[in-house]
Amino acid sequence: MNDLPSIHVALVTGAARGLGRAISERLAREGHPVVLADLDPEVENTARTLRESGAQARAVCLDIADEAAVATLPQRLGDWWQRLAILVNNAGISPKHEGRKREVADMSLQEWRRVIDVNLTGAFLVTRQCIPALKAHGWGRVVMITSQAARTRTPVPGAHYQASKSGLTGLARVLAAELAPFGVTVNCVAPGRVESEMTRAVGGEVNAQLAAVIPAGRLGRPEEVAAAVAYFVARDAGYCTGAVLDVNGGNFMA
Repeated sequence: MNDLPSIHVALVTGAARGLGRAISERLAREGHPVVLADLDPEVENTARTLRESGAQARAVCLDIADEAAVATLPQRLGDWWQRLAILVNNAGISPKHEGRKREVADMSLQEWRRVIDVNLTGAFLVTRQCIPALKAHGWGRVVMITSQAARTRTPVPGAHYQASKSGLTGLARVLAAELAPFGVTVNCVAPGRVESEMTRAVGGEVNAQLAAVIPAGRLGRPEEVAAAVAYFVARDAGYCTGAVLDVNGGNFMA
């Protein structure tokens, strides 16, 4: 049974690019068949690239904020559904307008709802759908990709993003308690400023200013976040649940 995690399928949301792609690549290197889910059709190319490297990978084009769409996951994964034991809730959005967030006084309800729907409700819907499969194995791993913004005030993301990531941390703690009796752990990885399309949306000058105050003196790399996820999904991490692992170059020290 020592190879138990390697024969189980991992589902990663927001997997077309950035952190989700790096996480998918790392889990594939660890031997996991990976399902890459994303609303962006680019997810098909990302999965194809993984297969060309010798990995087992499938793509699912999916809006995780759509309850009916999420309910189709068992059918769309087919024979892989019963082998699902790892879930990484990574999908998230952080709207910018001319490189800047909207303050609460100027934020539309439509924008607020979309961010909450994707970042928080989407994770709830996908996790809820996967819980029976995770419980069935008596072994499972759920990892929430939250944010430094869930741990402390940060200047770049808007209130909706920070609220959604804080909510995701709370959801993870409740799930950790509910799923522990079934051998399923639930943990959070909280990245700080990491190189991605999301961070590039504010421009190089802003990112340079932010990097200057990070003790590590630079932005993080997606691969460094993926390494933290790899720890939480490992068999040896079975006694770690309800935890938050900060990956931020020392920019936030709890």
